[in-house]
Amino acid sequence: MVFVKNINLADQIAKHLTDKIVKMELLPGERIMEAKVASDLKVSRSPVREALRILEKNYLVELIPNKGAKVTELTESFVEWLYDILIELYALLARKAVEKYNLENIRPLLYTALQKLEKAAEQEDVLTYFNAIFEFASIGFIAAKNPLLENILLELLPNTQRIQFVSLTMRKDDLRKNVFYFKHATLYMDEGNIKKIEEVLREFGQNEKDIALKIVREYKLKEGMF
Repeated sequence: MVFVKNINLADQIAKHLTDKIVKMELLPGERIMEAKVASDLKVSRSPVREALRILEKNYLVELIPNKGAKVTELTESFVEWLYDILIELYALLARKAVEKYNLENIRPLLYTALQKLEKAAEQEDVLTYFNAIFEFASIGFIAAKNPLLENILLELLPNTQRIQFVSLTMRKDDLRKNVFYFKHATLYMDEGNIKKIEEVLREFGQNEKDIALKIVREYKLKEGMF
């Protein structure tokens, strides 16, 4: 890993570990050894310790006294709690985005993201599809102009991405169906139809929640499942 001088070292380590957790290179329940991370990255243990505290704040790791850190489990309860919150917050984000929607500035961004999504779905390219989904969220942040709401959603983002990555990886052949929600969300954004965009986002959120819960129940996401 190459570190950037002008960016806080602990933040960079936290991002590195977050990416590994999101992409299941570090699995639920897996121990993270502070000394090993420091050795692998050729840094001291102090910024690694700080990075783990950042991950704890984002509910990605659990710090256990005298035992170190382990990746948090993905339980049915956690998925329920997360999606119940996300559905409401993204509906609010969409509503605020429509209210402040600047057609000239936002429309090209939306349709570019949609094209990426459609192409990725056609090619069953999970990683590009995954990134394009969260590009829509970023566009929502720009349109809504609500920094507090944005910060709340960004704090939840790592676990949202973590669950979404597993879910998409397990249903490559289903990506085309999923594009439906984003096509309609883009259309309703253009029309300024708050009611319809909220409906389609709630339906999308509930569908993703149901799929995530099914995965947790059937596969019991834990160390060694992949």
